[in-house]
Amino acid sequence: MHIVLAGFVLKKCLSRNLLLRDTGQMNLARLEVFVNVCSAGSFTRAADHLAITKSAVSQHVAALERELGVQLLHRSTRSLTLTDAGTTLRAEAQALLEQAQRLAERTRHEAAQLTGLLRLTSSEDTARWIAPVVADYMRRHPGMQVEYRPGDRLVDLVAEGMDLSLRATGRRDSSLHAVGLAVFDVWCVASPEYLRERGRPQRLADLASHAWIAFTPIPHPWTLRTRDSKGSVRFQRTVSTSSTTGGRALALAGLGLFAAPSFVLETEVAAGRLVRLLGNIKLPQVTLYAAWPGRGEPPRKTREFIELAKARRTDSRQEV
Repeated sequence: MHIVLAGFVLKKCLSRNLLLRDTGQMNLARLEVFVNVCSAGSFTRAADHLAITKSAVSQHVAALERELGVQLLHRSTRSLTLTDAGTTLRAEAQALLEQAQRLAERTRHEAAQLTGLLRLTSSEDTARWIAPVVADYMRRHPGMQVEYRPGDRLVDLVAEGMDLSLRATGRRDSSLHAVGLAVFDVWCVASPEYLRERGRPQRLADLASHAWIAFTPIPHPWTLRTRDSKGSVRFQRTVSTSSTTGGRALALAGLGLFAAPSFVLETEVAAGRLVRLLGNIKLPQVTLYAAWPGRGEPPRKTREFIELAKARRTDSRQEV
């Protein structure tokens, strides 16, 4: 029986004359030749089956006999017969080659079907956007497990064994490779209650007279500029927070205006709990990045997730 894996190894090794070396170790390709000789009943038919020369078949069988220190075949001008040692080896070799074939098939299957664990992290609010990507990833790759750790603390991916980080940030770590996934508009919002009390701003300059919920990672006072840099307004904070989750909650409580990427605010705006202001003005944009350890291409499990995230960007209804 011709085993594809061993036959492939045989042809590769023959091309490099590797099988003619007596290494003192059992050679899988030589076993393949021997089993084919036994099945075919002659060196000539075995050579035809393996697509190698008759002399190569003879050399491999002879080398196998030298390795084992026993005669495996009785040779005559008209026939080949197995010795007792050859009969025993044939049965064992057949089982070994079949096991190698099963191993090759399992390896190919596992390569086609992702298995293992993907560890990823993001900011808390990015979880809203990432969760559908995680769900799609697991539907497509049922053999994968995902450990997702959302949090606003910046994570050392290498030290904590993480495969991927997804964040909207301008900070860069030289030990990481990063690629942009999606670009989002910054929205300025306020609660309906706040707007009833303080009035709704109609122009960019009107924002300066309103209470402002500041985001502490951004230096203060903060100057908000339009995307084309032709307009700007300078804010003084009334209350500040270190997270967009906190800023959204404070805006819902009616404490002032708040600006954040659209994916942070879209649910509340759609439900009418927050009101988007100055939608006709193009405010700045933020980019969501995927970062992974190392400088080269990420592993396939990571690359597949990144590609799904890019596809979500394409399918998303976010303004870009």
